[in-house]
Amino acid sequence: MIKTHLNIEYYFSKKSLIFTTLLLLAFTSIFTTLIVTLFHNNIGLTIFFAAIFIFFLSVSLPRYINFLYSALTNRPAIVISEEELIDNINRRTFKWTEIKEITYRRNKGKNAFGGHSAIILNDKNSVIQIPHNAIKCKTTEFLNDLNKYHKKYSNKHQ
Repeated sequence: MIKTHLNIEYYFSKKSLIFTTLLLLAFTSIFTTLIVTLFHNNIGLTIFFAAIFIFFLSVSLPRYINFLYSALTNRPAIVISEEELIDNINRRTFKWTEIKEITYRRNKGKNAFGGHSAIILNDKNSVIQIPHNAIKCKTTEFLNDLNKYHKKYSNKHQ
């Protein structure tokens, strides 16, 4: 985290980047090996499972590439300023007046660990998730900064 004037910047976690890269490489290697080994005599099944695999990669790869590029170029994951919250993880920017509430939520799922900041918007009651494992931060400090700025600036810039 870096505090500049009134801006607070949180950066992408390089530990998460390394873990994600290793997981992606391991998953790709194992899946490719299994497809080739199990279906080497049946080209139709090989193409079918490869297509499923390519679909899942195409869904997750853009977010991973953004994460990789941002971490390598030292671009902040989150910028908190007087005017807005810049979320480079989800590639969105929010004026404080657009945000209804900011809370912490545990990740769902039987084996899900950790949590995320839930940014609840006014207009649609939609929720934007900022995963804490993607950011180099202390959860409590991060949430306190978000809520402090939201409370201070949500009425100021209307």
